[in-house]
Amino acid sequence: MNSNLLTLVDMTKVETAPFMLDKVPVPDDPEAGPFLVTSSKDVLWVERAFHGGFLRIAVRQVSLFDVYRQIIGATVDKGLERSWGNVLPATKEGIVEGLAYLSYFDLPDTMLLYGEDFDIGLAPELERVPADWLPPTWGVLVPAREYVGTAYLFGGGNIGALAHNPSRGIVVLRDEGNAGVVE
Repeated sequence: MNSNLLTLVDMTKVETAPFMLDKVPVPDDPEAGPFLVTSSKDVLWVERAFHGGFLRIAVRQVSLFDVYRQIIGATVDKGLERSWGNVLPATKEGIVEGLAYLSYFDLPDTMLLYGEDFDIGLAPELERVPADWLPPTWGVLVPAREYVGTAYLFGGGNIGALAHNPSRGIVVLRDEGNAGVVE
């Protein structure tokens, strides 16, 4: 089962990891963003693609675990700031609302990724997979990973990543008693 947040692209055949990936294709539509990309130290929001439909993403030495946590933390912060409706309580009602949210955008193959202490009994009919990179009581509803984004894996632990549209493709379910920032 796939506990990854993003689609993985193996780039280990590249002899030396670049500092940046240029011309990573994304929709040129002004409504397609915002995008979330890896930067030299964290992740960075980019509101629109460059003319012609591409972005630049930094490649840095980091674990996939940390990249996923950074994406989820940034998505929670921006989702709450902009009132996207994609940050919900980890309850049966929250899951129903999250599924309706993704369904509104016609996103296929929704799956629940969950931390080790998340109550999976809240979503018995939903395909689900444990994700050790999530805080223990959190869950994430995601559609097909191709929609969520891409992580480019180079040798030596170097990674560049792009979340295509976290505002539409990621729903975070947080335990109300443990709703703090992702550590």
